[in-house]
Amino acid sequence: MSKKGVIQQTPERRTDMHFDEVDNTILFNTVQDVTAVLEENKRRMNVYGDKLTMGKRGEWHHAASIPVTIWERWMKETNGAIEKDMKLLARYVNDPDFKYFKVAPTTL
Repeated sequence: MSKKGVIQQTPERRTDMHFDEVDNTILFNTVQDVTAVLEENKRRMNVYGDKLTMGKRGEWHHAASIPVTIWERWMKETNGAIEKDMKLLARYVNDPDFKYFKVAPTTL
């Protein structure tokens, strides 16, 4: 027999808990509607302009917006290393599979 309950819920994100009484395990499942994040990323990418536009080629600029559930997955996959290792973060953000998280056409 399995019991299920909602642990946390916001308009964009929900975390459910599933308790399996047979093997006494608990599973947490988090889902997020990333439509708003992706639409805003697309809008920012479209208005970004040329890579060499003055003010956009400096050392710091907004390069990506990553949904929380994806960031949590990356943190788990890398045991938290992605938070401290900029090269590892750049590898993830520059991966073509995650191109919709970028808000600028630049490569990190």
